[in-house]
Amino acid sequence: MQEAEYPLGARRTTARPNTELPEPSTIRAFFLTPLIRELDKAGMRMDALLRRYGLSAAQLTSLYEQVPLRHFVALAEETSQRLERPFLGLELGGRFTLADVGPFYAMFILAKDLESALRYLSRFQSAWQTNSVLEFVRGNSMSTYRYRIEDPSIWPRQQDSEFAMASFTSLIRELTSTRWRPLAVEFEHDVTRRIAPLSAFFNAPVQGNCGANQLIIANSDLDKPLRRFDPAEHDVAHIVERHLLELLAPRAEVAETVATRVDALIARRLGTQGLSIETVAAEMSISVRSLRRHLAAERTSFRQILQTHRRTAIEAVLCSNGARLSDLASRLNYSDSAVLSRAFKTWTGMSPRAYARSRKRELKPRPAAR
Repeated sequence: MQEAEYPLGARRTTARPNTELPEPSTIRAFFLTPLIRELDKAGMRMDALLRRYGLSAAQLTSLYEQVPLRHFVALAEETSQRLERPFLGLELGGRFTLADVGPFYAMFILAKDLESALRYLSRFQSAWQTNSVLEFVRGNSMSTYRYRIEDPSIWPRQQDSEFAMASFTSLIRELTSTRWRPLAVEFEHDVTRRIAPLSAFFNAPVQGNCGANQLIIANSDLDKPLRRFDPAEHDVAHIVERHLLELLAPRAEVAETVATRVDALIARRLGTQGLSIETVAAEMSISVRSLRRHLAAERTSFRQILQTHRRTAIEAVLCSNGARLSDLASRLNYSDSAVLSRAFKTWTGMSPRAYARSRKRELKPRPAAR
């Protein structure tokens, strides 16, 4: 079944020149709706949790609000742990439907075949989520549908990866047949202890520690016409109306503070070389002295903003299994893991390992009351 050009498990990535600083990675707010809904159903207090990720419930009422992708990914990981549902991303992706893609619904159901629909999805993916790869690669007898967040500092991200692969599979099944199955599924994270539920959902072999998240699809499936849709199957008019009203609504101008600009630049550079107050000041075309003065007037500093980003990333990673401090230190621009550990202990009063153990104890299910 394997082909030389697309062997299963191959660690292939698409190399792209990076001569300019990328824009901050963002995702549209409507993708957070399923997470918020699950937290609400569980009776969780959301305001404090959202504030930890720089978000607010009011902000998420706008479907097309752009929120930092790293915050969405971290929130998905924490929600999974808080609800004690390790396969939350897979569950939500399994319930994803064409109705969830808003005005793009019509484009998919009018596609002539599955390949056309997947190419449409790839073409417009950047309108929903930036700085991510979503590409279709056609082979001789089988093809690859690949997804990967380009920012290496956004990690762990297994809930997002499994949500994405399950969502694509759900859309394909809605367009073709509920019994559709890929030839294989690959994930960038380790799936050693996750094989059974993943294999059951995809009804296909699953492999982890690959170069990207991928569906391997038979070309014979791609060339088949899509099934006919009954307009009454979904309330299409309501779906399209809701999204178009949001898209066409006038946007209020929001005054951008210096701290907000610095926050965005740190989010963009974190995990890359050259993150310092000097490089950020140069990017903003002001002197380091002026930048410090502006931030002080807004009751913050470059160091405070940077540490907030680092602490959020570290806490999220420490709650996942198998995270290595050396890898985390490199992604967050620390010279080594010892420096990271000292900084973390200054913030929290405990070492990273002690923090990880305490969080696992907090998240451990309590025995039911007799």
